[in-house]
Amino acid sequence: MKIATPIFVIFLFLFALTACQNEEELPTPVATIAVSSVDDGVDEDEAVGESSVSDPESTAAPAETSTPAPPTPTPLPPKLLTVCLGAEPTSLFLYGDDSLAATAVRHALYENLYTTLNYDYQPQGLQKLPSLDEGDARIGLVEVDEGDLIVNSAGNVVFLVPGVQFVRGDGEFVTFDRTLTAEGAEPLLMQQMTVDFTFKPMTWSDGTAVTAADSVFSHEIAAGSELPAEQAKIERTASYEATGDLSVTWTGLPGFLNPEYFTNVWTPLPQHQLGGFTAAELLAEDSAAPQPLSSGPFVVDAWQQGEALILRNNPYYYRADQNLPHITELTLRFDLAGETAVNQIAAGCDIVTHDAINLSQTPDVLAAAEAGTLLASFVSNNIFEHIDFGINSWENYGDGSRNGRPDWFEDVRVRQAITLCTDRQQLIDEITYGQSRILHAYIPDDHPLYPETAQAWDYDPAAGNSLLDEEGLEDTDGDGFRELVERDLNSTIVATTTMSITLGTNSESDIRLRINELVAADLAECGIQVNLYDVNANDWFADGPFSPLFGRRFDLATFAWRTDIHPPCSLYLSSNVTGPEERGFGGWGNINATGWIDEGFDAACNAALAALPGTPEYTENHLEAAQIFTEELPIIPLFHYLKTAVTQPTVRNFQPDASQPSELWNVAELDIDE
Repeated sequence: MKIATPIFVIFLFLFALTACQNEEELPTPVATIAVSSVDDGVDEDEAVGESSVSDPESTAAPAETSTPAPPTPTPLPPKLLTVCLGAEPTSLFLYGDDSLAATAVRHALYENLYTTLNYDYQPQGLQKLPSLDEGDARIGLVEVDEGDLIVNSAGNVVFLVPGVQFVRGDGEFVTFDRTLTAEGAEPLLMQQMTVDFTFKPMTWSDGTAVTAADSVFSHEIAAGSELPAEQAKIERTASYEATGDLSVTWTGLPGFLNPEYFTNVWTPLPQHQLGGFTAAELLAEDSAAPQPLSSGPFVVDAWQQGEALILRNNPYYYRADQNLPHITELTLRFDLAGETAVNQIAAGCDIVTHDAINLSQTPDVLAAAEAGTLLASFVSNNIFEHIDFGINSWENYGDGSRNGRPDWFEDVRVRQAITLCTDRQQLIDEITYGQSRILHAYIPDDHPLYPETAQAWDYDPAAGNSLLDEEGLEDTDGDGFRELVERDLNSTIVATTTMSITLGTNSESDIRLRINELVAADLAECGIQVNLYDVNANDWFADGPFSPLFGRRFDLATFAWRTDIHPPCSLYLSSNVTGPEERGFGGWGNINATGWIDEGFDAACNAALAALPGTPEYTENHLEAAQIFTEELPIIPLFHYLKTAVTQPTVRNFQPDASQPSELWNVAELDIDE
């Protein structure tokens, strides 16, 4: 599996996985993970039941606190809502189980500090998202010395010792030696980021005010967790301090300019309740610590192991004056996991989340929606299927000489023609039952950084055939397949090579095998002979020169990438082309299997990755990179897989979003008609 690697001072916390880097080489970032199997289009989390849960209202806290009386809202009739999840969480603790089911529950118990809707970020429990433009995020200069902890030019946390490559404060890449800090030398400066956050005035479910100190306490507990995303962020944190009752300041290590700097804040944990426990005690599977108090719209009332979690509304919720939450009792069921969505709705579920629904259920879901028994929602799950062109293959596989196949795909017009000949809507109709949409790039067309002028190559076999004709690929023998024709000076044919190509994928994916069958039939209509093959996933996705995919020994290859909020242009940088580093490639553990090299794309993508979100450089260069990509087509983008969720027709304010992992992100606003 291919994993993300960082670039000098840029580190994307998409999956918080880093590869070993050569200190002498400057790697380029990638922001995605290859998906070896899609499991019917749905990611599933395994979970086991927890033995017990303590009632936060009945467990003695380590320190006494005064508990004011809750506000007295206008009495409302009880409103009950039942949500059916795909699994039972193993822990509700903030830094415990990170499954989708646990994430859904935590939206009810811990107030979101921010959301990630529409491939962007929005403040919720924060007064605002910090911004470089508005001064609550700053990049300054700090003096460093030998032995200091820094982030080097490869994005790794290292000690500043001789031989380390880093970026000096003036932007110059240098290799550290002791002359830089010798007596009489100019101060050695590096860039350092500082970010201020201010919380909205929230209240714990025992009536105690949430404070900045609770967030600092949470940061300390997170440091003892094993969650990779938390560790990556914490390792690059120089300090995290309370600067007021509701304000904290995060300072990064020298050299760390984080594109997601406005997320370097920790969800508060109640220090007055949990301060007597160590991180290890709180994270232990059999922890004696109480269930933490809630800052969110609900509190735990009961955990019926193997069946359900019963939550009731939090009377101290800071948005209670807005009559939130609308629901007075929220039941989260997991005893129906494994049942179809239609059956779960019939069994009393008001909402069935996407982790409980697989792709094969779509026809039944659509039929029930047509009958009016439920409402169905389909949004992208950010796994996008695509077909890579083998543009620049490894060694002589496709070099057109030395017994290699003709270099079919170096010419962009051939790539455009093949894309025009591919009926992607047919794939969507069959694979996703018509619910997904055709992709034209590595981001969907509703992404805020998708260019308005992007080129779309919609299905048009006549246009595809015309392009192939213009390229001199013609059927000279009447067998239905085009040939590369060689002629002498008298235009007499002296040799022909049939345009016969291979299309491969991993054997375990029935979906990809079917995609390839359909694509092969499409291309035959354009006179291209396609030979299908499949390889087991371990070999298909392996690193190294003998992998058919990442060894760049293929003609066409079908697989998927998992992406996130930021456009993953780094997937197709020339510096990420797989191959031996000693020959100028990105290494056999890298990700660009196409071998595509485009200077304009590289310049735009690298500039976008070096910029911070919200700056003109970030926006303009991502737009430019995507524009070039849609014109040059190093791949055939196919479609996104989907998150499918269903609700009773009476449910209100249910708003799944492609870039927000759980549908319960706005659980306080969920409502139901009586």
